[in-house]
Amino acid sequence: MAADALPEILITSDSHVGEPEALRQRIPEKFHHLFPRVISVPGYGQWFEIGGEARLFGEGEIELDATMREKEFRQDPSLGTDLAVRYRDMAREGVDAQVVFPNFGLFVNNGEDPAEFHEAWAHAYNDFVHEVFAPDRERFKLAAILALDDMSVALAEAERCVKRGFDTLFLPCSLPWQPYFLDVYEPLWSLAEEAGTPLNFHVFSAVKVGNQFAVPGELSQERYEKTRKLQVEESNVERLSYMVMAAASGMSPILELTAAGVLERHPGLRFVVTESDAGWLAWVLQFMDQMQDRRRLFVDRLPLRASDYFRRQGAVTMTDDPVALNNVSFTGVDCLLWGNDFPHDEGTWPHSRRCIEEIKRQLGPADSRKVLCENAARFYGFDLEYLEEHKSQIAQA
Repeated sequence: MAADALPEILITSDSHVGEPEALRQRIPEKFHHLFPRVISVPGYGQWFEIGGEARLFGEGEIELDATMREKEFRQDPSLGTDLAVRYRDMAREGVDAQVVFPNFGLFVNNGEDPAEFHEAWAHAYNDFVHEVFAPDRERFKLAAILALDDMSVALAEAERCVKRGFDTLFLPCSLPWQPYFLDVYEPLWSLAEEAGTPLNFHVFSAVKVGNQFAVPGELSQERYEKTRKLQVEESNVERLSYMVMAAASGMSPILELTAAGVLERHPGLRFVVTESDAGWLAWVLQFMDQMQDRRRLFVDRLPLRASDYFRRQGAVTMTDDPVALNNVSFTGVDCLLWGNDFPHDEGTWPHSRRCIEEIKRQLGPADSRKVLCENAARFYGFDLEYLEEHKSQIAQA
């Protein structure tokens, strides 16, 4: 059947679920004070605090319009765990299915807290999210958090989650002290490849040094301490530079996995960069290829073109990205997955229809269907026939 004759199926490859207070009770009591706490702020709705400090980004009086009051679970006390409410929110845009990521859990592997805390957090979240979405695993595909300080612990958790049917393994975009070109990750790459479970690098998870691109190891101790002090002072301020650079961190795993030969050694390993949009993707692919040619005396040789590894094994999500649509003649569409970033402020929910219709207009029926559902089905295992047959259930939920 022609793509334009098929019913519209929408899969968001980027959605989130909050971590309610009950999740705190699943980690050892000695770490309870470290776990983020949801709080209620008058005139704002729900937000959170860490270590007793409310994280209200920006300064001055907070004014939210009707749409912003709905985002970030500000009017959903269940934080996205009540599936009836979640179905209602999906129906507003005609979304049939979601790939689900953590909310606070994006911070696992970050900060100064002990590795044991992050390992307990990841384990508890994975149990929790598995229970919440157990009633409908056809519509909800789950990302398992991996804490990476101790790779034996990370590998054991990955094995446990793969056996329980998790659909992707979530890692931070970068770890400065343990980059992905190190051999310590080889067992994890092999596990994911053999299981057919894609890796996922969700942006806003990268460990950063301030709001600048930097290599911490090249700083003197004095400069490093100044950088750390500035980061602490600026931690409650959200700048435009942070938002843009956080999205740009999605380049890092593509570069590391390609340049280190990980994708060459593991041709069946698949990975997705999530919530980064994709306007930068064409430049990254063409620049890797250029440097492969021009720096051939110094750069490790790869049997394939650098960009070909990504086209074979990688993908990036896009939300509202006219530049990415303009570049599909170079990148292709098989590597693009749509996501609305439900329910984050920077996402397009609940007003994604304009973006969806623009994707359809620019790409046409066959290619837009790939971006809106088929590529997600291929990476995460959604059953499109099931979603088509049961489409009316979302509207009726």
